[in-house]
Formats: sequence, C-alpha cells, structure tokens
Amino acid sequence: MGEWKRIVPSQGEMSGLGIFAGFLAAFAVLLAGMVLIAPGKVVTWWGMISAIALCAGLAGFLWRASHAGVHFGPRGVLVHPATRGAEVVPWDEFVRFEARPERAAGIEPRGAVVHVVRMTGDPVATPLKQSIEANWDRTFYFLDVVLSEVEFADALAHLNAQAIAYNSRA
Repeated sequence: MGEWKRIVPSQGEMSGLGIFAGFLAAFAVLLAGMVLIAPGKVVTWWGMISAIALCAGLAGFLWRASHAGVHFGPRGVLVHPATRGAEVVPWDEFVRFEARPERAAGIEPRGAVVHVVRMTGDPVATPLKQSIEANWDRTFYFLDVVLSEVEFADALAHLNAQAIAYNSRA
C-alpha cells in the first residue's frame, strides 16, 4: 500500500486471506501454464477458461479483502472496504471517528459501525463493525472486520488517538 499504514486492524493481521489469495493466484497461473504447454490435451476450453477466471477473480477479491480496514497516510484517512471502492478523506476535511448504529434496509439496527466524520458532516462508513453475537468475534462476516465489544471500543479510541498524533505530524 506504499504511503498508507493500516491502523485497524494492525498491519500484520488478516494475512491468512492474503496467503490464500496467493495460493489461488498460483493455481490460476498453473492452469494457464498447462493450457499454454499442452493446448491439445484440454478437454473443454469452456471449463478450463472458467476455472482460470474463477481462481484469478477470487484471488483478486481475497487479496483486496486482506487489505480491508482504516489506513492513515500523508493525504488523509483511507477507508478501504473489501466490497466497494476505497475512499480518501483528506486531513483538512477530517473531524473524528465515531460509532454509529449499523443500518440495513428493513432491519433493526444491531451492533455499530465506525464512521469517519467530515467537516461537512457526512459520514463515511468503515469496514469496522461491532459483533452482535459471541461467535462473530475476530471473523469476517460479509468480509467486514468484525470486533468484539471491547475490541471495538479499543479500536475506536485507538483510531482517534492515532489520528490526532498523525494529523499533528502531517
């Protein structure tokens, strides 16, 4: 990620997804190599091309998911979810991080989500969510970073403290 440093989850966490993404990418390259070396032995081109595309696409998605979180850099706060485009909130627009109830269409709010609050007041949702059941702790649910209540509160406090420290240096 170059100029960006992942703050929550910390830089070393979630490497399992990255490793699995690497294995899938290697498998896609292996399949492609087999096709190039022995094209006459391919039984069904549709099946082989589908397998290569599936492995490569899943590897790319899992690699992206392994980088989900909140990152700080000289340009501001980078919110990097797994399922939609990353968004940068410049330091001059940044106000604070705050927890807000999780909203989903037609469902009562359960748990909370960390949001970046801008000067304009419009929040940017991060992929950091508070777990609502014990078995969701430290796991991905729809590829969000789900934390226990204690970890969620600690992460929110840590983000705000790091933002103040990082912003004063920038």
